[in-house]
Amino acid sequence: MHNLWIPVVAIVGVAGLIFGGQAYSEAQRDAHIAAMISEHLDSHKPAAISHLTRVNKGYGVCGDYELSSAESGRFYYNSATKRLALGADAPLYQDNCESVYN
Repeated sequence: MHNLWIPVVAIVGVAGLIFGGQAYSEAQRDAHIAAMISEHLDSHKPAAISHLTRVNKGYGVCGDYELSSAESGRFYYNSATKRLALGADAPLYQDNCESVYN
C-alpha cells in the first residue's frame, strides 16, 4: 500500500507543474499584449485587456482593450508572428476575429 503513494504523488506533482506552467505562460502573454498595445498607442500606462478569445488553434487572441484615457477598441494578436492589429476595421482583425463576435 505504501508503494502506491509514490506514483500518485508523482502524477499529482507533474499535473500541477503542467497546469501551473500553462497559467503562468498565459499571464505572460496577456501582459505582453497589454504592453504592446500601450507602446503602439504611445501610452505610458498599460492597457487593460478583456474578453479574450483564442482563435486559430490557440495561435491568435481576439479581445478588447482600454486605456486610462478612455480610449478603447478591439485587437487581434498572433502569438506565432508577434503581430498586433488594433481596431475592428484592421484587415487582420476582420480575417481572424470577425466570425467570433458575429
